[in-house]
Amino acid sequence: MENKNEEKEMNAKPTSPTIEQVLKMMEKNLGEEPRPMVLMSKLVPEMVLRQAQDRKFVFDMLTIPPKYKHLICIAVASAVSSHMCTETFMKIAKRSGVTKDEIAEAIITARFALGSTVFASATEGMEYLTRGDDANVKD
Repeated sequence: MENKNEEKEMNAKPTSPTIEQVLKMMEKNLGEEPRPMVLMSKLVPEMVLRQAQDRKFVFDMLTIPPKYKHLICIAVASAVSSHMCTETFMKIAKRSGVTKDEIAEAIITARFALGSTVFASATEGMEYLTRGDDANVKD
């Protein structure tokens, strides 16, 4: 009988963490309550699990080192002006060993990249402006 119980235990699928467990893990990683996820857990609880799975998926990929992934998260959150996400990603990065200087450089790099998009966005207008006078007859 014991052998069958042991066999069942070995073949049993691991259970997924509960939403409460995931929220506790998020709180541990952040160092404080993950307020948006706590609120989401009251609206669409499954999304909390999905967010944790997505993070795990991204950080389990091997090509880009975790430090760079933290810096990318900070840069993107900064570029899209998400104050809460920027601060959250900074806290998680610091707890993971990313330095203040590295975080500052990521923000400066994001500023450069975002600022550069202004030129790309204006390309068609600048093409219009730089065509010969004959093309600009309807000014």
